[in-house]
Amino acid sequence: MEKENKINYAYITDAGILKVVDEDTEAAKKYSRNGKYVETSIECEGGYPVITYNNKRQTVVVYSLDNAVIGNNSRKTENGTKINLGLYPEIYNLYKECM
Repeated sequence: MEKENKINYAYITDAGILKVVDEDTEAAKKYSRNGKYVETSIECEGGYPVITYNNKRQTVVVYSLDNAVIGNNSRKTENGTKINLGLYPEIYNLYKECM
């Protein structure tokens, strides 16, 4: 089965972080800050969306529309490499949709 066609669910946590999970809608609803969740085909890993950055697969932690980082390993802090989320319109729009 190809991952690209899989339906995942996105939501924003109480901390304002975008999560993308392959769990059922109940989990997305339960952990969503505002009760909103959106179906998406964006690939996820460990609860975070995946992008290709510098030809490498990376998870991205989106704190807000103007604060997103990669390369922060398993700690998921804001100390990673900041990226311009505008260069990833699919994720940018997904965050807006979940707000």
